[in-house]
Amino acid sequence: RELPLDTPCVVCRYVDNPLLIQALKFDLRVYVLATGYDPLRAYIYREGLVRFACMPYSTADEHLRDAFRHLTNYSINKTSSMFVENTELHADNVGHKWSLSALNRHLRCVSVDVDLMWARIMDLIVKTLLSVTPSIVSKTRTVGCFPWNCFELYGFDVMVDDALKPWLLEVNLSPSMQTDSPLDLAIKSALLSDALNLVGIPRVG
Repeated sequence: RELPLDTPCVVCRYVDNPLLIQALKFDLRVYVLATGYDPLRAYIYREGLVRFACMPYSTADEHLRDAFRHLTNYSINKTSSMFVENTELHADNVGHKWSLSALNRHLRCVSVDVDLMWARIMDLIVKTLLSVTPSIVSKTRTVGCFPWNCFELYGFDVMVDDALKPWLLEVNLSPSMQTDSPLDLAIKSALLSDALNLVGIPRVG
């Protein structure tokens, strides 16, 4: 069936073959700082968060409505009695929230091509930014902004399937900097420090 060209719509697809770790579904929060769109200039932060569902993934009929198996949102899973919060900064591969560094270490240990996965994720991020560049450039010109006067920190939520294909779930504008654990605090504080340095805001105090 063809989609109408004159009606706004959202097309969704359920990824039924996610890459699993210890039978759990997960997604990645990748932080991207855009410091200009004309020309496009963006920086992908090397550290970030991995958010796990807290129940083993299953497509059995009796499990299809179980949010704790199918959704990786931290805000949902932390309400489960099965959720394990990461409480030790240096044990960043414990619980249902890991660092990206911990993910990379684990995947290499199980012979996953981490370099290929990240090359595809970076390609996805660049193409996503390019898709909105014309409208952002047009708007900044309309309001008279200089190209270097604006910046935006994005939170890209990405899921990877078992063929190492990344799927973009959503892009968050000004993603939450709330810190519920030592791991959150370490990653997000370093992220903010690097972001402010990149946009030229000097340290105060």
